[in-house]
Amino acid sequence: MIEVSIVASELSQLKQQLDQTRLSHRDTTLKSRREILLLKRIILRFCAACKHHNGDLDKEIVELATSIEQVENTSELTVRIATFERLINRYKMDVQKEHSVMEEHISYCGETLQRVVGLPAGLKRDLRTLLQYPSQDGSKHIQRIVRLVELYERAIKFISVGKISSEINTNEIIDVDTQEQLSHELQHLISELDFDNTSGNKLLGIRNKLLTGVDAVSLIDLALQTLQLVLEGTNNERKASQAFVGDMNTQVAQIIKTSEQNQNQGQSYLEQRALLNEEYSLLIKQAEGVLESKSSEQEYKTKMAMLLSEMNDLSERNKAMQSREAALIERHEYTTKKLNNLYEETLEYRRQLSDQQQRVFKDPLTKVYNRAAMHERLDLEYKRWVRHQHSLVLTMIDIDQFKRINERFGHLAGDKALSIIAKTIENKVSDTDFVARFSGEEFLILFTETEKEERDKVLKAIQLAISKLPFKFKDDHVQITVSICSSEFTNSDIPEKVIKRSIDALYKQKSKGTEQFIYL
Repeated sequence: MIEVSIVASELSQLKQQLDQTRLSHRDTTLKSRREILLLKRIILRFCAACKHHNGDLDKEIVELATSIEQVENTSELTVRIATFERLINRYKMDVQKEHSVMEEHISYCGETLQRVVGLPAGLKRDLRTLLQYPSQDGSKHIQRIVRLVELYERAIKFISVGKISSEINTNEIIDVDTQEQLSHELQHLISELDFDNTSGNKLLGIRNKLLTGVDAVSLIDLALQTLQLVLEGTNNERKASQAFVGDMNTQVAQIIKTSEQNQNQGQSYLEQRALLNEEYSLLIKQAEGVLESKSSEQEYKTKMAMLLSEMNDLSERNKAMQSREAALIERHEYTTKKLNNLYEETLEYRRQLSDQQQRVFKDPLTKVYNRAAMHERLDLEYKRWVRHQHSLVLTMIDIDQFKRINERFGHLAGDKALSIIAKTIENKVSDTDFVARFSGEEFLILFTETEKEERDKVLKAIQLAISKLPFKFKDDHVQITVSICSSEFTNSDIPEKVIKRSIDALYKQKSKGTEQFIYL
């Protein structure tokens, strides 16, 4: 009786478990169906969003949508969905190409509008802002195109009311601040160029004109001349490189051909030499046979005379071969010498390229690193700082009232002062520190892994040394001072932020007087 009760209890438990399993299976089935319906709905909406863009894609969308409506199990659609994915990726690449072309058209239209002489400064400023930030993914092309059309409309209205005439006030072409900025940027561009030919001399002439100050129309003309000279200088260097490489290829081809000929001739001479040796050996054996024979004296003389004649012939042939081998050796020595000269030429060319590369990163006036080199080094040190969190300090040094020196004594005096000050700064810092010319009268120092007390000592020494430099312009003794701002990288700092923070703080502090020293 007890066993029946136990069996009945176990059956009851099994029934309950079966009921729970059924309920769980029903819930799972319902959930799976809902998820399948949701997945189908999402795929159909995605297909609808992708329609009317590409013929092959539209055809696949229709077939995929039909299949989704007809099947219950989405796993059966795997192959078709994979095909659809490939078409989507191909369509994405086509769209990216279209975006690239669109961005080029926007830039071209904007640059075309910028070249219209006499447009208001505000319009050109808005146009520069529009072109300064291109769309990376094409998502803002429509807004940019609409904005560009608005600027074109403003320009047309400006032209239509007759505000542009042949007699344009040069002060209205570019506002003063923009003109000064463009002039400085053009000077820096010329300073970073390195052409040894006529283009280089003309570029230096343009830079001297910019230093003395030019109006807006002259600035535009000088910018166009600079562009033309850059293209001319680059083209000349490219032609020179092509000529050098072409000449190298010709000489190498000739050397290879000559070497192959010398090798073939050497092999031929080696074979001929082996034949001569064999003939010598044969004649020697014959002579030994004659000596051992018991021939008569007359017969002996006759045979020896014949052998001597053949030996003499072999000797003449050997001399001729020696002469040819000497000529071969001479040609080989000539080829070797030519190859060595070629090697020296390539080394010299490599040295010139290396020197040119160094000059590209050096400011030609002050001989310290230029702004391009500064950005490259700053980026490198910033990445090291992010990894290791060592001390990294950016220091800006600005010459006080430098414009007065240029205005009073001329730009040549200003250039001389810049060179001496740059040399003084470079002499005071250590070899591990980095010095660059940041702008016209501003220098930048990067201190890495240097204690604050040591940095302050160096910077105070720089400030004191510059103030004691014996500058003499036009028989006048002039004292030049500098203001310094040091800013240490902390927390989430980035190079651009630190540079801006240093410049803003330095100019704010300079309003209080000269020879300022601040630490952020």
